[in-house]
Amino acid sequence: MKNAAMFLALALAFTSLTAFTFSGSNEYVGSKSCKACHSNAKMGGTAYKKWDGGPHSKAYETLKSAEADKIAKEAGHKTKAVETDACLSCHVTGMMEKGAKFSKRFKKTEGVGCESCHGAASAYKTKHAKDVAGAKKLGLESPSIADGSAEKLCVSCHNEKSPTYKGFDLKKYWAKIDHSK
Repeated sequence: MKNAAMFLALALAFTSLTAFTFSGSNEYVGSKSCKACHSNAKMGGTAYKKWDGGPHSKAYETLKSAEADKIAKEAGHKTKAVETDACLSCHVTGMMEKGAKFSKRFKKTEGVGCESCHGAASAYKTKHAKDVAGAKKLGLESPSIADGSAEKLCVSCHNEKSPTYKGFDLKKYWAKIDHSK
């Protein structure tokens, strides 16, 4: 009986520890942490350059405009767009995630970065080049058009709740951010 109780206590402790370690404990480290490998054609292609030249890298900057402040005010917010949680939730990586953790290297000025699609990277960033399956266990996500996960992720922000929504055509916009080549 005593051994069974000890086993149960250890099993619960291990389960709690692994759930904490691998579910939600990853920190957002920022897209610049991805740059070294994902700017190099030999290592990871040109994904970083594609992101840096695309609309998501500038998402935070768009909140600094007078037009953004006007939109926030018209939506009933009393703060500037760049200070409004409802705006930041779609214009900054990880801001929609309850309980998100951010490393000291993370800069919200990077806008909507790599980790918005691929998950907080602190645990998998050094592993994923050599062991994708292992990295997925540590939080790496790979949204796909084929299984609908990419569209589901995109429409979490690109939807009618956004005050600037004008419709969303995944195929049209995917071409602007696709970095699979």
